[in-house]
Amino acid sequence: MRRRIRVKRSHAAAAMFAACSAFSFLLGFTAHGAQPEEMGRFQKGEKILVETGLEDGFSNMEFICLDTDYEGGYLFLSEDVIPYSVSTRYAASDNAYGTSDVRTWLNQYFADTLSVAEELLPVRLPETDDSISDRVFCLSVEEVKEPAYKEIARAGWTPQRGMRYYWTRSSRENTTNQAYMVQYNGHVASSRVSLTEAGVRPAFVIGHEKPDTTQGHVWYVGDTQERVIHGKTYTFRCIDPNYSDAGRNRAGALFLCDSLIGGNACVYDENLNAWEAADLRSWLNEGMETESGIAPAETTVRAVYAGKSSSYQVSEKKFTKRNRTGQEITDQMFCLSLEEALRYGSYLWKLDGSETDNFVNPGTHTMGYWLRTPAARGDDLCYAVFYDGSITPAEVDSNRIGIRPAFVAVQE
Repeated sequence: MRRRIRVKRSHAAAAMFAACSAFSFLLGFTAHGAQPEEMGRFQKGEKILVETGLEDGFSNMEFICLDTDYEGGYLFLSEDVIPYSVSTRYAASDNAYGTSDVRTWLNQYFADTLSVAEELLPVRLPETDDSISDRVFCLSVEEVKEPAYKEIARAGWTPQRGMRYYWTRSSRENTTNQAYMVQYNGHVASSRVSLTEAGVRPAFVIGHEKPDTTQGHVWYVGDTQERVIHGKTYTFRCIDPNYSDAGRNRAGALFLCDSLIGGNACVYDENLNAWEAADLRSWLNEGMETESGIAPAETTVRAVYAGKSSSYQVSEKKFTKRNRTGQEITDQMFCLSLEEALRYGSYLWKLDGSETDNFVNPGTHTMGYWLRTPAARGDDLCYAVFYDGSITPAEVDSNRIGIRPAFVAVQE
């Protein structure tokens, strides 16, 4: 069931709006001589009450509209600072927002629990050096200083433990371990990213148009579909209702297979690690019984990587990126990329809808499952997710590595 947004207007703002509307109606024109504009979904300064799924007094939070035309939607900022004890620190040491703990927490944990999750517009942030769009984010230091935002973004609050500051997503120049933040008195400062006296003040963007749920199907996290591949039926589960593909297109809802297909059905390729020409890519797309309800997704691979991760520690810091010229392609059925595996790390070792990691007892042909991203060392290595909690390269002709396909469902 869809949860409602509670909208609140201050009495003063409501009275002023009513007076101005009545005056404009009587005159038949605005102060500029134009016809009165139709009201949008939200007005600047308007507040909504959002359910968050958090505890310790933050299960319901008010968000205030800062901007009515921000990246194609309405920019909202939380009224409260979530303390460190409820959220997370910025990072352990590195001040790059793209790989920070706070970015991971906001998008992989906080965003999906919000009662407005299905209305969030993914936003491309200039501070992140990847193809991932963010559904919830920190403001930048430039934004908190923006005259149109600063009255709210730098308004004072009563400091408590773990929330004497809140983080921005801007790293301090000429440092590797400091980022900018806003102090409880509204001053902008900087500190080491491991500081635990700073909390998080989330922001998100809601679309100008309200999603139409009166007809068609709207998919949510946890919803399932069954799809037939080469005559066998597999269950797929939604892990992102607002998926952005490799071309940064909002393609639809991302569904990931609940189980693994054995590598004896098809290896990645007999020779090369190029996804655009891989045997596995052809096998997946040719074996689909029906494409009904599936949206084509761009799966272009624009980078190769070196490095590996272990012990279920999914972090971009473990990998070194090198750009490649990839043929622009789209697929109906595909394997996740390494970048997507990093984004959806909490799902990688969960099968059959489990809430805990249960991919621990591999079969002969399911020691891991393929990602579509090539490894930098040689033309015959591609990344795979292994049962032991690692993401590491494997030889593309290995039939010990299984397949965990994904597809994008049309959001109507």
